[in-house]
Amino acid sequence: MKIHRQTLSPIFLLALISGAAADPVELPARKPGYWEIAIAHGSKATFAMTVHACIDAATDKAMMQAGTSAMEAMCSDHEIKRQGEAYVWDTKCTMGPMKTTSHVVITGDFQSAYQIEITGDISGLPSSEKTLTTQKAKWMSDACPAGVKPGDMQMPGGITLNVGDMINSLGVAKTPWQP
Repeated sequence: MKIHRQTLSPIFLLALISGAAADPVELPARKPGYWEIAIAHGSKATFAMTVHACIDAATDKAMMQAGTSAMEAMCSDHEIKRQGEAYVWDTKCTMGPMKTTSHVVITGDFQSAYQIEITGDISGLPSSEKTLTTQKAKWMSDACPAGVKPGDMQMPGGITLNVGDMINSLGVAKTPWQP
């Protein structure tokens, strides 16, 4: 199975989104357990997939720390604030030649469900792009399936990625992630 850039960006975002918060607003921790996250790209959801993630308190905390470090390193401008029941996060980031501007709206209770809608502009690639990604997450159970450990993200096609391994390999954690 070939993994496209459109697939990796929301996966990386999933790993970092809970770390996007800068003081004084912090995103609430997700309920530990097994989560299902449906990801759609574009206004017509031309590309969609479902990911399953095993989350525990240590995983959420490590992702928070890694996300904060990544935002500080890559983004000249990043702000998260509350607007009513929603968290709104605006960023301007640079990753090599690529520059991104994004507007993220996060809603939900983080205990049973949450939704993330990301609109953005990407420049510095052969062609500039406007993007729209929607993630709808719902909590499935307290326990993760046998053989699935905290930090594991089960991708389509039977691929399992571990968020902790990704955080460590990308060097965005202040301290190495350990389950």
